[in-house]
Amino acid sequence: MLWIWLVAGILVAGMLLFVFSDIHIRFRYSRVENDDTLAVDIRGMFGLLRLHYKVPLIEWEGRGFRLRLEQMNRKLNELLDEHKTVITREKIEQFFHKTKILLAHTAELVEWTKSVLSRTVCTELSWVTRIGLGDAADTAVTTGVVWGIKTSILGYLLRFVRLEARPSLNVQPQFNRTMFSTEAVCKFKLKALYAVYAAFRLLVRILRAKGGLRTWRKIWFKPS
Repeated sequence: MLWIWLVAGILVAGMLLFVFSDIHIRFRYSRVENDDTLAVDIRGMFGLLRLHYKVPLIEWEGRGFRLRLEQMNRKLNELLDEHKTVITREKIEQFFHKTKILLAHTAELVEWTKSVLSRTVCTELSWVTRIGLGDAADTAVTTGVVWGIKTSILGYLLRFVRLEARPSLNVQPQFNRTMFSTEAVCKFKLKALYAVYAAFRLLVRILRAKGGLRTWRKIWFKPS
């Protein structure tokens, strides 16, 4: 009987650790010459839960982009899972089609998304780009264009997410050579308790819409 209470206590402690912690998500994207790397780190339960996903390969394959997704154990530095896929125009169109269906079968899904984003805090944002076109005038003009793109993206992000740290944006012109490299790091955090509450609200909105639950199950749990 004692072991039952022990297991129950561990489960309750784990749930309390989760709901009173923050969920931290870190995105890092870099491109150097023709090499692209995307990494996503998820941390929760005060560091006890750690997930690391990496896309070390992004290649143009003629009909789309070929990706290789890896799930890593950061502590043991070992590969847990690997998945390969090709992102084609047809898959992108199919994604937007499914999104429209979900919007039609979920009560106020856009408002729910905005509500979740409003409770999300950006704790770090840095983006460094080095660009050179071989010609000083062309490089200077392109540098200004890149600055404009970055500030526009930042302004759009701040419409939905609260920024806690000062953003670090930098564009470094390389006047004497031809090159392009960029590295962006973005960290977000969200209260785990609010994430649970938001998931419950989403379920309620799905159930309120006619055929909502059936539609979500059909899209997410049945092969396309």
